[in-house]
Amino acid sequence: MKLTYLAHSSFLIECGAKKLLFDPWLRGPAYFKQWFQWPLPPKDWEKLQIDGILISHGHEDHLHIPTLKLLDKSAVVFFPFQWRAGIKPFLNLLGFSEIREAVTFKSYFLGEIKITYLGYSLESVIVVEYGGEVLVNINDALNSNHENATNYLLSKIKLRWPKIDYLLSGWSGASYFPNQVRYPGKNDREIGQLREQYFAHNFFRFTHFLEPRFSIPFAPGFVLLRNENRWINHIKFPREKSEQYYKDHFDPPAKVTFLISYPGDVIENGVLERRSELHGIESEMQYELAYRNYKNESEECNSIVNISEDQVVRLIKELTYWMNCNKVLYHERVLEDAEFGIQLTDVPEPSFLNVLWDGKRFSVSRKSVAASSNKLLIRTEGQKLLYALSKVWGGDVLSIGYGVTVDVFEESTLEKNLDIVCIRLITRYPMAREDLRKFPFRAVKFFASNPKLTALWIRQKVLLKPYVNRFPFNERDHWLTYNKCDLCAVCKMPEVNLLAYR
Repeated sequence: MKLTYLAHSSFLIECGAKKLLFDPWLRGPAYFKQWFQWPLPPKDWEKLQIDGILISHGHEDHLHIPTLKLLDKSAVVFFPFQWRAGIKPFLNLLGFSEIREAVTFKSYFLGEIKITYLGYSLESVIVVEYGGEVLVNINDALNSNHENATNYLLSKIKLRWPKIDYLLSGWSGASYFPNQVRYPGKNDREIGQLREQYFAHNFFRFTHFLEPRFSIPFAPGFVLLRNENRWINHIKFPREKSEQYYKDHFDPPAKVTFLISYPGDVIENGVLERRSELHGIESEMQYELAYRNYKNESEECNSIVNISEDQVVRLIKELTYWMNCNKVLYHERVLEDAEFGIQLTDVPEPSFLNVLWDGKRFSVSRKSVAASSNKLLIRTEGQKLLYALSKVWGGDVLSIGYGVTVDVFEESTLEKNLDIVCIRLITRYPMAREDLRKFPFRAVKFFASNPKLTALWIRQKVLLKPYVNRFPFNERDHWLTYNKCDLCAVCKMPEVNLLAYR
């Protein structure tokens, strides 16, 4: 195999005469112009002739529509088989004619290339075998999932592929939590750095368990341009320190070789050919280069355009409708606590949408001040909220795209995970119950192919419905209330001087 790193989660894999492309995001921003590619992909990527496109899941930075529109439509597209239907007609509309929905643990062939997907919920691990070599791409399917689900998938991978040549993995976090959650006494930067160490530590744990010959951490391949969010760019755990951290905390005589690649770099026979000019440039300087490259986009991101009064009225109507659709997701005991406010930051006068649950329905009232009874306050732009409510997967703009900031006032609110509840209520996502009702045979096929993870999913979503995100344990509030020492202990990672890895 010959690997070429393109950008973010995108790798070109050459197997003889055939070329595969992982998770293409190679042109333009993502998440409503909140994520911008950095480092940039090679300039000549559009000339590539692709035989197969391997998509791990449906997040926009992995399934990017503007990029897919530019790719060769004769390529076979692989996508994990899910209980949700619709991916085939969607890709057909983009111009692709051959789409294979890969069932978990079932192998597919593209010429002599063997491709296997291992799905969990709506994400997946992808394994590629060719010429006696094995490549396992866990992208971001495991680094923030429940430990028991992660351990189950890792054991299955280890059992089926005991000798792995290349392990590819996403490296960093991408979510409003915990960076966009404000709580009295919380040190945002310190907690953000620890969260990044947590993701990196999980990657090392996966590496230690699977024992690949070569381990390749990739991403974060994006930069945030809003002034209030730029600090998040600068807290990432440095990939260049992978070998040092691994030796310090896992294997002193490390048996694995870490390959740190930038866009354009090529890996073949375990040898990294450094083609990128970014090698040797300090990360802070790299971000300065990014800000210069995106000067115009940065000015646009930091210029607030107020929405009209008619748009505010429409937003209140949409919010009321969708919250009362989404209420079926939660137990009535959870809904009783969902009293919160939304501050719109793109209206000329102070504007708060106070949300109240009366035991049967949600209502929204607009005021110039937040209600004193609010348990938390969500700050966002009305235009982002309108967009989030207009798309089936619109919630990603707020959660993954860093489109919200959440002010939490009491620890009990954190313990009950009300930020999850409130943000889910005001956004749109597909509902499993609707898909299961429309496509029951598809659901049976999905669950039958992966019974153990299905049982975990059912327990989380159904049996523990009154207890939001509490299986196997709830550690989210720890990120906002614990000190560094206790946080490292509960997250099972060493307490280190992070400056030593900078």
